[in-house]
Amino acid sequence: MSARVVSVSALLSRLKNLIAQNVILDGIWIEGEISDLTKHRSGHYYFSIKDARSEMSCVMFASYVSRLRFDVQEGMKVLVSASVNIYEQRGSLQLYVRSMRPAGIGELYLEFEQRRKLLEEQGYFDDSRKKAQPAWIGNIGIITAREGAALQDVLITLQQRWPMMKVTLYPSLVQGQNAPASLIRALKQADAKGHDALLLVRGGGSFEDLFCFNDVGLVKTIASLKTFIVAGIGHEVDTTLAELAADVRVATPTYAAQHVSRDQYEVRQRIAGMQALMTDTMQAMLRQDQRLLATYKNNPYLRDPLTWIIEKQLRLDQLDAQMQHAMARTMNEANTREQALKNELYSHSPAHTLEKHRLALHGMQERLRQSVRVYTDSKKEQLRRQAALLNACSPLQILSRGYSIVLHDDHIVSSVEMAEVDEKVTIRMQDGLLQATITQKEKSNG
Repeated sequence: MSARVVSVSALLSRLKNLIAQNVILDGIWIEGEISDLTKHRSGHYYFSIKDARSEMSCVMFASYVSRLRFDVQEGMKVLVSASVNIYEQRGSLQLYVRSMRPAGIGELYLEFEQRRKLLEEQGYFDDSRKKAQPAWIGNIGIITAREGAALQDVLITLQQRWPMMKVTLYPSLVQGQNAPASLIRALKQADAKGHDALLLVRGGGSFEDLFCFNDVGLVKTIASLKTFIVAGIGHEVDTTLAELAADVRVATPTYAAQHVSRDQYEVRQRIAGMQALMTDTMQAMLRQDQRLLATYKNNPYLRDPLTWIIEKQLRLDQLDAQMQHAMARTMNEANTREQALKNELYSHSPAHTLEKHRLALHGMQERLRQSVRVYTDSKKEQLRRQAALLNACSPLQILSRGYSIVLHDDHIVSSVEMAEVDEKVTIRMQDGLLQATITQKEKSNG
């Protein structure tokens, strides 16, 4: 009989169908520890979930990862809801995770994370809205259980550190379903009493026991308080939403008491130091005042005030004389300066300028008239000489000596060649004219 041969892929496909049809994990949560966690850039998570004996490969696709309410970390214990299948390419059995939550507290932890995220987005944990601690705290209110260990821790700490602290208890439930409403009533009652500070405290407990301090209404009430509030709930590793909303969060109730109280021994030491400092300061001031008093006693003016007054009066008279002399000198200098300014102003005044120019013009006119007279006399003398010279050269002067001038056609006849016989000529004499006719002309040899 021949053997039946199948391929690897065919075998894996058949096994995959068998598992899908027969292994149903709906309603089952698988518990284990995260190992070999890889957060792919695509958004998928690849990891293994294991316990002390076994380990299985897991994949959680991005669409399911986006629904997670917490940050998945290596080594974390979780509960996963998944289906089982075979990855055919490698022939490996895998869990396809649809949902995941932390192991142990489960849904309660998810509820805590959801509230924390919502309140944080609304600003209830912002440092900007928290109140500053008062400089002096002498009156506090405590909100806690009347019979709880937290109250005793606070009271013992206050008794050791600052026994004069005024303390008022506002008892409240600190665990259970009715605790949030009880805490809110106690906080509002304490806030109305005008305390310097409030302490919200509770001893350690499980996450479930402390969950009442994660109430949203309680957080909003703490944020609305007018009084400075310190929260110390559980142990150092515990964190509640009420602590995050408080003005100051401390690890334990004991630390809360320490935070709002002073150490009486330290204060006593400080007071003793301040007392010693004040004593030394007062003694130094007394010594300084004693030296000053001795100086006053030895002051001659204080021994004989009348002499001091006379000396001051003499000095005052001397200063008054100096002042009068200085004022007179200043007035003289001012008057001299004023006169100089007046003279300078007058020298630049239009009237002075016009007078100066008028005098200059008058002088120029006088010099001009003198120059005209000199020039006229000079020209008259020159004219007289020229007239005498001209008169000496005048034909009329020659005629007066018996000479005459022959004219022909208004031209002087200076040669016999210029006139002909029978032509009429005019003879100009000293005292008149003669009309003549040439009857004969004779030319001399000379």
